[in-house]
Amino acid sequence: MDYTLLEQTSFEDLKKMAKDMSLNTHRSKTGYIKDIQKAFEEYEKYKENKVDKYTRIRQLGNKGKEGTTYLVVDKKGREFAMKTFRKTKSSNMLKTEYALQKKAASVGISPRVVEYDSISKYIVMERMDCHLVEILKKNKARLSRNYQYQILEIFEKLDEVKVFHGDSNILNYMIKDGKVYIIDFGFSKEISDRLVKKLGTSTPNSNIMTLGLILKLKELNCDPFSWKFLIKKLSNEEIEKFQIKEIN
Repeated sequence: MDYTLLEQTSFEDLKKMAKDMSLNTHRSKTGYIKDIQKAFEEYEKYKENKVDKYTRIRQLGNKGKEGTTYLVVDKKGREFAMKTFRKTKSSNMLKTEYALQKKAASVGISPRVVEYDSISKYIVMERMDCHLVEILKKNKARLSRNYQYQILEIFEKLDEVKVFHGDSNILNYMIKDGKVYIIDFGFSKEISDRLVKKLGTSTPNSNIMTLGLILKLKELNCDPFSWKFLIKKLSNEEIEKFQIKEIN
């Protein structure tokens, strides 16, 4: 930007510009020019380091309730998945989601997170190969023993790092190189003493998430084998209450 134009701008116009930009008030043109120039320089830096850092290639999957995920490429040609959010999403909620996924990623059960931007509302992460749903379709609605055990391990590790995922949507499981990862931490919470008391368990993922996943598999009319090993985490009361068919 040609900052000499600011010198030619009237005091009243500078004052209005500063107000629109939520800047401080001043008694002189010099003060306004200094603040406005600094704000533009900070935006240019932000634009270079954040806005222009990634190029969107195409949409990944369907548009979700909170936003859309895209395949993006950075300036070095590396591919990532960028989850974008509605502009009204709270910056604090976005930061929390990023932090909880980062904690899960640290134990290898969630895509590695690269960065987040609370202004443009996005999280950039490691790209996955496909959704677990695609694997189910290929395997005639049958979840293999291997994937069942991997998911149980994910729940156990989430409990260990004190992160309750809280969303049983089958689309929250993705595959990369044959390994299952859990995504979308928008409903996640830290497993605190208060949450343990509220839910009645210190291992809500192993208990609540396992039940939720089995019910989702039932809704999809999956082969009952799909929960043969998952069901071992349920109580007899839960099995009876939700009419879950056991496999010998």
